[in-house]
Order: sequence, then C-alpha cells, then structure tokens
Amino acid sequence: MNWATRRPHTIVALADSLPLFHTAPCRDLAAAYLALQAAEDGRLPAKSRLDVTALARAVPHLLLCAITRPDKCIYRVVGEDVKSRIGNRSGRNYYDLVPAERRATAMQVMNMLVDVPCAWRIEIEQSFSGGVRRPVEALALPLASTQAGVDGFAVLANCEIGHGERASLFGVTLLGTNVLRRDLIDIGFGVDETFEDLVPAPE
Repeated sequence: MNWATRRPHTIVALADSLPLFHTAPCRDLAAAYLALQAAEDGRLPAKSRLDVTALARAVPHLLLCAITRPDKCIYRVVGEDVKSRIGNRSGRNYYDLVPAERRATAMQVMNMLVDVPCAWRIEIEQSFSGGVRRPVEALALPLASTQAGVDGFAVLANCEIGHGERASLFGVTLLGTNVLRRDLIDIGFGVDETFEDLVPAPE
C-alpha cells in the first residue's frame, strides 16, 4: 500500500470543540473534561479526578490507556460497546496492533497527549471481514499520572457515528482502520502544529 501524509483538519480550543462532535459519548466526555479542568483551575487533571458517574451514557464507549514513552500504550479499560467492535484488548499494547508502516505515527499522536499535553478528535472508518465498514468518532483527552512507570493516561470516547441504527457485528473481524479526519484540540497548553497523519494514498 502507498501512503500519504495529511494535516489536521482544524485546530480548536476545547471550549469551542463541542459543535464538532457527531456522537453523544464524545460530546459528554468533552463537556465533563471542561468541567473538571475548571474545577482544577486549568491544570491537567489526574486520572483519579475523573468521575465516570457523570458519564453514564458514555461509559460503554470509553477506553483508558496508560502511556509510557516511547513505545507503550496499554489498554487498561475497554468499554462494552468498544469490545463488541474491536474485541477485549485490556492489557495489550495498542502499538502492537497497528500496521508497521503507521506505528511511528501512532506513537507520535498518543505521546503528544502527554508531551504537550493536548487532545484530539478523529473520524475513522473501520473495515471488517465480509466487506463491512463502519464510521466511528473518537475523542482522546490526557490525564496526569501519579503511577510509577506511567508517563500519563489517555481517556477516550469511541463511538460509531449513527450508533444504534446498524446491524450487529457478531462473527466479523476488525481488519483495519483509516483516519478520515483529525482535529487537534488545545486544552490550554497548545498543540503540536507539525503533526501529520499517515493515510492511504489516493489511488
């Protein structure tokens, strides 16, 4: 496969990002994070400060990953809806599941959650066996770590666009993911304006 780079679609402040979201779980997570940051006087919130009881309808769509630079992003929590699409990846390193050509880009985009720190929103297309394709929206936000050996955490909402209107994925296998759009989100510390996604080149 031939690859091409793609700049983020837009750079936006978190407070201005809510109109971008197509799915309620991503919107709910963004709003809850805004409230948490306000309570923390703009500081980067710690993982222990995230209250999932305020995210009832988002919980099945949430993931929590522990990031240790440069090459570890371990799934700690995988919501039930996400499991139904990609399987239970708890305890696995996300980078081990990324095609070799895209691995460096995947590390860069996850590590910048910790390094900057910033957030991002993506629209992706997931491809499954049997020719099934599904559009998905995801939001990734950083959380500070107080845990030895973990540089930071990422909490993500990951939800099908049009969730609840599609047939079951029972018996099919996730084959790949293509990034259709990425928005970088400034949570008060700037963004990495040099970042580019690696995507399949147009045929």
